[in-house]
Amino acid sequence: MKDSRYDVKPLCPRAIHLTLDHRVIVGARSPGEPFPATGRRVVIVMDLEGKKLQEYDHDKHNKRVFTVPRFITSTSHGNICVVDWLDSYHRGRVVALAPGGDILGIYSGHPEVNTDNNPFKPRGILTTPPDIIVVIDLDNRSLHILTDQGQIMNYYNFADMGIIFPYSLALSTTGTIYIGCVSVAGSSNTRKAKLYELNYSGF
Repeated sequence: MKDSRYDVKPLCPRAIHLTLDHRVIVGARSPGEPFPATGRRVVIVMDLEGKKLQEYDHDKHNKRVFTVPRFITSTSHGNICVVDWLDSYHRGRVVALAPGGDILGIYSGHPEVNTDNNPFKPRGILTTPPDIIVVIDLDNRSLHILTDQGQIMNYYNFADMGIIFPYSLALSTTGTIYIGCVSVAGSSNTRKAKLYELNYSGF
C-alpha cells in the first residue's frame, strides 16, 4: 500500500478516467454535502506522474461549470465529456468541453423521453472509436447517443430489450458494450442486478 500520486486533496474525488493519450482526468468536489453546490467543483487533468496539467471549474464568464462531476469520458481529439449531477435526485446533464476548456455543448435529455416527471438522470458514459458518446439514463431505461460535442443523435429504449435499471457502461477492445444494472434493495434472485453484453454497429 502506498499513497496515490494522483492527489487532489483537500478535494474529494468522485470520478476518474484514463484517456487514450495517457492522461488521468479526475472529477472532484470540496468536502461536505454535495448539494447545494458550495466550495469547488472541478475536473482536473493530470499526467501519469500526477502533475496537474489543467483544471476546469469556471467558464470564461467566471460561472461555475459543474455541480457534481460524477462520470467522465473523452474523445480521441481531446474533448472531455462529463456527467454532471445537479441535485440529490441525481437529475443531471452531459457537459462537453474542448481541450482548452470552452463548453462545446450541454445535453439535458431528449424531449421525447425526458420531461419534468421523467427527468434525465445520467449515469455511465463512454466513447466509441468513431468518437460517439454513449450515456445511460437510469430511470428512463434508455441509452442516449451523442456527438463528440454533446448533441443528440439518437436514443434507444432498454425496456424494449428487457433491460431494467441500467447504470454502468464499459467497452471491450472487440467492440462489445457491457451494461451493468442495479436492482431494488431486497430483490429476489430473479430480480437481482444483471450484466448484459450488447453488440453494436452504426454508432
